[in-house]
Amino acid sequence: MSSTRSRRLRRIPLLAAVAASGALVMPTPAQAVAGTPTTGSAYAFTAKIAVGDAQACTGALVDAQWVLTAASCFGQQPVPAGAPKVKTTATIGRADLATTTGHVVDIAELVPRADRDLVMARLATPVLDVAPVVVSTTAPVAGETLRGLGYGRTKDTWVPNRVHTGSFTVNSVTATSVGITPAAGSAICKGDAGGPALRETDGKTELVAVHSASWQGGCLGSDETRTGAVETRLDDIAPWIQQVRALPQESQIVSGDFNKDGKSDVAAFYDNGTSVDGKNMASLHAFYSDGTGFAAPRKVWSTPGGFTWAASKVTSGDYTGDGRDDIAVLYNGGKAADGRNISSLYIFASTGSGFSAPRKSWTTSSTGSFNWNASKVTSGDYNGDAKDDVAVLYDRGTSPEGRRLSALFTFASDGTDFTAPKETWAGTGAFNWDASQVVSGDYDGDGKSDVGVFYNGGKAADGDWVSSLFTFTSTGTAFNAPRNQWTSTGSFSWNASKAVSGDYNGDGKSDVGVLYNGGKAADGDWVSSLFTFTSTGTAFNAPRNLWTSTGSFSWAASTVTSGDYTGDRKHDVGVYYDNGKSADGRQANSLWSFVSTGTDIQAPVRRWNGSVV
Repeated sequence: MSSTRSRRLRRIPLLAAVAASGALVMPTPAQAVAGTPTTGSAYAFTAKIAVGDAQACTGALVDAQWVLTAASCFGQQPVPAGAPKVKTTATIGRADLATTTGHVVDIAELVPRADRDLVMARLATPVLDVAPVVVSTTAPVAGETLRGLGYGRTKDTWVPNRVHTGSFTVNSVTATSVGITPAAGSAICKGDAGGPALRETDGKTELVAVHSASWQGGCLGSDETRTGAVETRLDDIAPWIQQVRALPQESQIVSGDFNKDGKSDVAAFYDNGTSVDGKNMASLHAFYSDGTGFAAPRKVWSTPGGFTWAASKVTSGDYTGDGRDDIAVLYNGGKAADGRNISSLYIFASTGSGFSAPRKSWTTSSTGSFNWNASKVTSGDYNGDAKDDVAVLYDRGTSPEGRRLSALFTFASDGTDFTAPKETWAGTGAFNWDASQVVSGDYDGDGKSDVGVFYNGGKAADGDWVSSLFTFTSTGTAFNAPRNQWTSTGSFSWNASKAVSGDYNGDGKSDVGVLYNGGKAADGDWVSSLFTFTSTGTAFNAPRNLWTSTGSFSWAASTVTSGDYTGDRKHDVGVYYDNGKSADGRQANSLWSFVSTGTDIQAPVRRWNGSVV
């Protein structure tokens, strides 16, 4: 094709517009390749993408939760990473749009590729009964025949109900694109943008490219005679596609000295989405402290499927007594056939340089019931045997008199496994589980960890928010009833508080820290503050404000943790901060530490910034 301006291929949008006939007010069905309608389920991975109520295009399911399509489907260029600007859906497994087979799923997130017309679209829920198409890692070559599919306009129909297919020959290949020429009766038309171009050999189907631009010759409503089209090449970016598929998403954060060097490290337990075969994936990343900062995160464990992040509550402690902190996960096993709630406790034992694969140390007995949804988990050495145990603040529901009841259970470690949970305190008066943030520490300095609860007292008559601090001190075999150590006299909002625990002044008694939401300043900056409640051994001092942000520091974007990151025997505060999405759509975070001087806590310093991969 000539390179002169008059002959240059125009990037004609391949987007189907909304039909304006009759009483139709919904988006038109995405319209397809001018060719032969498909039958059966051979190309069930082909997706119809509806973007708002104005346009539609095509895509290909490459993972149970990810669709590949063209960035030009989404209007604004470059496409912003993150949630679509308007409601966007993918219809998958429905070759005939007049039927109700398959799935219509919201698209929750867009991850654009900067160097070509391509975006990966994450489905809000996985599609598990449609086999994704495999992305090719072999470059197309001139003369090769590809099969194109799409829901776009055909030569004689504006809004066809079926996905169509046609034959195309590769005539050129560049670093990012593929030029194709259709066989007689085939064309790439409006509505086909993002549709798959497939290589079919020896019964094997691979996704080679997606439709990007076309002359649209042979399409209904076009008087153009030229029929060539340009595809977005995929084979050279297969690693990027795989990376996006496995992108860590949400995370849970804990601290501990995982390598036994006397300095606490930070671990992030990540949701890695869903595998091709519908299994839930997770990964564990460690930020090891060098005393002044943290090394870049290192992936120390991951699973290709079978461990669900959303069914996990993470805590940390030295459960084996070897001087290295481990990670424990209280796991939701759902309901048994007879309606009992099933929970399990897993240990990721630290090896010093990484973690062993999770080992199930306890699970609900064949006659018992333990409700994960009613559990808030924490860790500490409650019996003083130099091995950390796991405690659960448990929701007992509501008494006949209408009081909210709670209980404490401990899973004692024997160095190898956890014993079955033992009820070590049962509330008889009102103690609201929903109003409790649970932490652990040795508040009286007797060598046994206690449990602390930062409690929501609601709103006083004068409109002030009321919060309280309770401690359940350990006797070594059980916990004493909760003792109210502090109640706010001015307004102190529980809902604006994230509580942690550590020995911030280095006196051998654990204290409580609260990262507090100060709202938005007049200049639009987010304001956060850090308070500490220091223990005297028998009580807690009123909260002292040790830091308030001067630039914007968002409480909502902060996951707070605590550990001795400098190795000076005084605990510091850590914040894993959500920076939103990077330019290529990855989750961006930063790790901050507030270092304790013993009498004060220094302003936060950013120790790491980037994306976990």
